Amino acid sequence: MIIGFDVICLCLILLCAILALYIKDLMGAVIVFGAYSFLMCIVWACNAAIDVAFTEAAVGAGVGTVFLVSTVYSTTRVDSFKKNRFITQLLMFFVVCIVGSLLLLTVTDLPEWGDGNAPANAHLSSYYLENSIDDTHVPNVVTSVLADYRGFDTMLETCVVFIAFIAIFAILRVRKSRTNNDETSKIFELLVPSYQKVDSVIIKTASHLMIPFMQLFALYVVAHGHYSPGGGFQGGVILGASLILLAISYDFKKSLNYLSEKKVILLVALGVLIYAGIGVICLFLGGNFLDYSVLSKILPATDSIMARSHAMLGVEIGVALTVMVSMYGIYLCLSSNGRFDKGL
Repeated sequence: MIIGFDVICLCLILLCAILALYIKDLMGAVIVFGAYSFLMCIVWACNAAIDVAFTEAAVGAGVGTVFLVSTVYSTTRVDSFKKNRFITQLLMFFVVCIVGSLLLLTVTDLPEWGDGNAPANAHLSSYYLENSIDDTHVPNVVTSVLADYRGFDTMLETCVVFIAFIAIFAILRVRKSRTNNDETSKIFELLVPSYQKVDSVIIKTASHLMIPFMQLFALYVVAHGHYSPGGGFQGGVILGASLILLAISYDFKKSLNYLSEKKVILLVALGVLIYAGIGVICLFLGGNFLDYSVLSKILPATDSIMARSHAMLGVEIGVALTVMVSMYGIYLCLSSNGRFDKGL
């Protein structure tokens, strides 16, 4: 990167971080956070970390901003300052300083940036770069590392997304039986903000035209993650964003007609099951868990190398399914206060 451009990006990132702390309007702070994520996306792209930049753009600047807006919508927009809060903030400031100092001390134990003799560069990175195509027939080294060489890590990361959705769903979901009595219903009417049905022809028409292209691009990202930046996580987030756009632009219940609450729970578990199921099939075929090469025994016209390539596509589909439904389900919970009746 150019030094001048680095300095500009750093200054803008610091400015966004400081503004997000001092803005009283939480909606404004959310917008600043979105700008912060977009700037980080530019930084990752300039450092040739295209897959990371892709993820930052889809999650941080995209779906993450929608989640924060949904949370502000369901709570309050203005951050009320309390006098006794200054002591708490001062204590938090000291804690951050102490933790930051400890982290800075550990930096001295790390190898120099780009050091060729560092263990990661001397052994792992060189092997991945030199043998990725020969081992997996996948040109995108990031995909081969995440879905094959370190398949256990990616499977557990997919489980983390699944657990996050289940936790949010279990905490926020409110059944109708709990709000049947009059007193509880009145409390919910006071807490929940007013709901306005979207009747804008412009918004509906624009989203109607955008959603198919978003979903088509998401499927391309999932299917071509082997050869270009992308994969199951990025494609799943884009698919989830298309469903969220449908829920925002049209009536909340229309999106539930396409993907109901029961389907959300089943599909989010199905994605993890697909990933783990491929590993279990490898065990039954006499290989190790997630050792895709043994799948050549059941895949027609494939050798052990192409079997690893094809299996990675199946893994990416499982990741995309879990991520897509998790993003959509989390939005439903946050925007409706767990009642699944009215949203943004």
